[in-house]
Amino acid sequence: MARADRNGPPSVTIERPDTTAAARRPAVLQPATLAIASLFAFIVLVQGISAPFQKDAEPQSAEWIQSIVRDGRWLIPSDAYGYTDRKPPLFYWLSAIVAKATGATVDEVRARAVSVVAGTALATAVLAWTAANVGASEGWLAFLFMLGTYGFASRATETLTDMLLTFLLFTAYCRLATLVDNSEPQARAAPRRTMQAGLILGLAVLAKGPVAIVLCALAASIYLLIERRNPIAILRQRWPWQVVAIAVAIGAVWYVPAAIAGGDKILRIIFAENFGHFMPARLGGTGESYRPFYFIAARLLGGAMPMTILIVPSALAFYTGEISAVKRRAVIYQVSMSLAVLIFFSIASVKRDDYILPAIPGIAILCASVFTLDVRGAAAKLRDVIVAAFVLSPALPTLFVCLFRGAPHVNLQSSDAAYYSIFRANVGTLTPGFIEFGVVWLAALAIAIFALIQRRAIAIGAAFGLLALSLSLFWTAVLRPDLAAIRSVKSFVPIVADHVKGDQLCIPSGINYELSYYYGAAVPDLANPQCANGAAGKPVYLIATPRELDAMTSEYRTRLKLIAKSNLIGGGGPPALYEISPSGANGGLKGAGGAAK
Repeated sequence: MARADRNGPPSVTIERPDTTAAARRPAVLQPATLAIASLFAFIVLVQGISAPFQKDAEPQSAEWIQSIVRDGRWLIPSDAYGYTDRKPPLFYWLSAIVAKATGATVDEVRARAVSVVAGTALATAVLAWTAANVGASEGWLAFLFMLGTYGFASRATETLTDMLLTFLLFTAYCRLATLVDNSEPQARAAPRRTMQAGLILGLAVLAKGPVAIVLCALAASIYLLIERRNPIAILRQRWPWQVVAIAVAIGAVWYVPAAIAGGDKILRIIFAENFGHFMPARLGGTGESYRPFYFIAARLLGGAMPMTILIVPSALAFYTGEISAVKRRAVIYQVSMSLAVLIFFSIASVKRDDYILPAIPGIAILCASVFTLDVRGAAAKLRDVIVAAFVLSPALPTLFVCLFRGAPHVNLQSSDAAYYSIFRANVGTLTPGFIEFGVVWLAALAIAIFALIQRRAIAIGAAFGLLALSLSLFWTAVLRPDLAAIRSVKSFVPIVADHVKGDQLCIPSGINYELSYYYGAAVPDLANPQCANGAAGKPVYLIATPRELDAMTSEYRTRLKLIAKSNLIGGGGPPALYEISPSGANGGLKGAGGAAK
């Protein structure tokens, strides 16, 4: 990226700069300004926080929080089925404190509150750091881009540790920036910075594990290599070891007592989470969630949309030298974390969607930098074309909506079809959410046209960010909650509970955390002796989807009496409640087995 500075003058046609020097100058934002930005980010990110849980990840995390609030299991929480927390519990501790302080009830809002606050703090931290180290304009654009990125905004309302980890990881990495650049003299001059970095990194270890230390070390090494410096040389300084020692000491606050109290079981979990997920199965890894090596790259490109389309002109600006040397190093430093996330998790055996989150701040800062170039060359022209195409992209579907007052029928699969049906409903009735999106799009279009004619790069970036923000809000505030409402069993559970009362409820096989959370207790599968009703003479009920019924023999299905059917959607079809006849509940299944703990 720094090639243009070292190998000769930039290969661009020099025209007038995209913006003024004052707009590019780094600045320290006032606390009142940051407070207003935080409030704006919070309002954006909190949308959809009360949507019902879906699938297993969030309700299982909510059950771990319940374990702390209800049972006082602060050291090693466990879910309704008795499975212990697999990660360090900082996120669950903070969520339990929120729940205890607001009525000792764990619901969707309380379980997601920590993620919303962490996401708000992260967006504000990106604004403050970028404004101070790159430029005020870049800071505001990066802030806007992050809020307009669905892969970031959607994870601010998830009961998962990833947003908290990303905030702590970004903050710790920012505190390390001066140390990495200046090495030991800076460490001696500012020991407080070393302690602060170690403290924040230690909290990140308590949020997700030692992977926080690994990502920081890998990102710093990538940055030094890009800057043509030897990353091994930095190990001869004292401050890296001091930072790691402090972080390890803070992590040990939980790891040591948990290992003592949990014994071999906890040690196996710790090993699987920190080493088994990274190593391939043939070398002792867990082998779960295996996906091809390009999975993280594909998810990152998709999750960072629409910022993704600005990566090419941003990288081109580095190559051609259109970006100033003053801001280049700061941008490269943050992009190094994005590269570290991409490399590390692409190599790891276990790959999940949530792993991309720590890479998004660096991408936002990179893409914001392309709107304040020193000279107007190929990168700036490509940027303008991309922004124009993006801002104009809603024109065709909007015209279709205006002419036909609806959206065409399209054959899609699974959740895509569900999202599209909700979109069609919003379009057909012109709901407030859709109207608001249309108004914002028209405003972004007007700003973009004016900015492109006047070559006001900052205004071009603002138009891009404004449209991205409206798209993200439409998704998180309208489409996503509506989908959760028609897929989650939350609305069906009261009907189930009213019929079952004190009798036994079962599921065909495995574990269903979504059901157990809303039902308020673990629901065993048919292989469990609790689901045998022949001897007890009491009714036993089964909740199952059409797909699960297909896994049973026809003889067993004849024993099921339909009690209530839901109108929910999902891959397996709408779940329904059945009463099992007293002739037995353990036979007639094709491979129905309980989950081994």
